Amino acid sequence: MNISPVTRYYVRRLLAEHPAIQPYVSRDTHPLSIEEEYLERYINLDHLTYPQLNQLEFLIELHQKIKVNEPHQTHQLQHIEQKIFDLIGIKLPVSHNALADLMSFFSQLVEPKEVPASPSFSHEATTLSEYYQYFQKITEVSTRYLGKMIVTNYWLLTRPHESWLTKIQVEQFHNPNFKPQDQLLTNHEAETLQQWIHNFIQHCCRVLPTLPRLLLAAGVPSPLLYDLVR
Repeated sequence: MNISPVTRYYVRRLLAEHPAIQPYVSRDTHPLSIEEEYLERYINLDHLTYPQLNQLEFLIELHQKIKVNEPHQTHQLQHIEQKIFDLIGIKLPVSHNALADLMSFFSQLVEPKEVPASPSFSHEATTLSEYYQYFQKITEVSTRYLGKMIVTNYWLLTRPHESWLTKIQVEQFHNPNFKPQDQLLTNHEAETLQQWIHNFIQHCCRVLPTLPRLLLAAGVPSPLLYDLVR
């Protein structure tokens, strides 16, 4: 499988920056010092299936976006890093005994432990028109690959069962010039709209697994994609 050098480099850098490894990388004075390039032999990406590789590349791209635009989101960054290590079969728990962690890493690779699901993006009250922009951008990208009819049906199929959502006409998502009558949303309403977006993306991923990466590239805000990291 063709794995880009950028992907290999990014995984290696994450591993080298891990608290259990970092003290021993490129420290000539330390008796256990190692070169960063030496870590490459412990990163086996060739066994990944295509869906796993696509997931890895999505995690890396999301990590890059958050690190550049929202570096204060340390919990999300750590959660994504853990998912990357889990995906490639490396367990590196954070502890005060860095040496024990390092020796455990080099001696054997064990099954990844369960990580609690990250909390959903915390919303402040926002407006319906702002969410319409998200729906319209996601619809634009999805329609390019799946077609208008399928995208419309997927929006209807994944809509949460709340009566107030029936007032939203899915056809309006296909018109980037349409602007709804603006209204302030409660936190619950904003979270419901975000859940609708997540349901739609996850449903589309069955036939278009690269959609999260396409949405990131199109400028969809990364917080809307946080809950796709499971």
